[in-house]
Amino acid sequence: MQKPFVTALMLAATLGLAACDSEPQDRPSAAKESTSGVEKAAKGTQEAIKHKSEQLEEVSKEATEKVKQEIDDIEEIREEHAQEAQEQLDEMVSESREKARKVEKDGNEAIDAEKAKLHEATRP
Repeated sequence: MQKPFVTALMLAATLGLAACDSEPQDRPSAAKESTSGVEKAAKGTQEAIKHKSEQLEEVSKEATEKVKQEIDDIEEIREEHAQEAQEQLDEMVSESREKARKVEKDGNEAIDAEKAKLHEATRP
């Protein structure tokens, strides 16, 4: 983007200096040539800016699509991990409940056995 602008500026300066060095009778034609050259350079610069802008817009669209795809991929992975974690948690809760029931059952059986022993021991 800077290169076309610098080129246009150099061309305008060169044409301007060329117009200043010429004879007085040549100045109007040199000024016209200088103006024409500046206009051409300005148009070239404008076209270069437009082209660069279009390139940047395309790159921006591609980058946006890439980021969206990566976000979608990350979201999918996050959902899979969340589901796996929930399944593991559900399994741990189920196992914990089963163990609690077993401990309670074993405890009740032990209490009943001790009661029976105590009852046997206290019989005359």
